[in-house]
Amino acid sequence: MGYLHMVTVSSPEIARQVLQVQDNIFSNRPANIAIRYLTYDRADMAFAHYGPFWRQMRKLCVMKLFSRKRAESWESVRDEVDSMLKTVESNIGKPVNLGELIFTLTMNITYRAAFGAKNEGQDEFIKILQEFSKLFGAFNMSDFIPWLGWIDPQGLSARLVKARKALDKFIDSIIDDHIQKRKQNNFSEDAETDMV
Repeated sequence: MGYLHMVTVSSPEIARQVLQVQDNIFSNRPANIAIRYLTYDRADMAFAHYGPFWRQMRKLCVMKLFSRKRAESWESVRDEVDSMLKTVESNIGKPVNLGELIFTLTMNITYRAAFGAKNEGQDEFIKILQEFSKLFGAFNMSDFIPWLGWIDPQGLSARLVKARKALDKFIDSIIDDHIQKRKQNNFSEDAETDMV
C-alpha cells in the first residue's frame, strides 16, 4: 500500500511462525509520521525498535518501576484502590459503571506514580494524551505517499507540533516543580515516591 510492505497472516501455522518462531524479525512496530514525531523518533519503549536501546529501556523500567523499594513506596496505589472500593461500597444496590471506575483508577495511579501529585494538572495531562492518541491513529496520506507530505491538507503537521509543545511544556513544569521542592527540602531524598 503506497510504499509500505504488508503481509497477511492467514493460518495458525503462519501465525505461530510470526509470533513465536520468528518473533524477533516481526517484533518492531510500524511507526507513522505522528508516532515518529511525537516520540522523538521512537525514543521510547513502546515504539523503539527491538535492539540494544529497547533492551536498555526495558532494563531501566524493571529496575525503577518494579524494584522492591519502589513497590513499597507506592502507597498512593493502595490509596487509589481504597478510594475506588469506597466508591463501589457507597453504591451498593445501584448500577456502577465499572469501565469508568477502572479508567479513573488507572489514570490516577499512573499520574501519581509518574508525577507524584494526585490531581494537580491531571486534566491538562489527560487532554494532551487524548490528542496524542487521536494523532497516533489519524489517517495521514503522507504515511502512504511520502512525497505528498509538504501539502498537509489535513493540518496534521500543525497539530503534531502543538501537541508535542504542550507535552514538553507540561513535563518541564513538573520537573521545575520537583526541582523547587527539592531545593526547599535541602535536596532530601524522601521524595522518591514518583518517577521524576
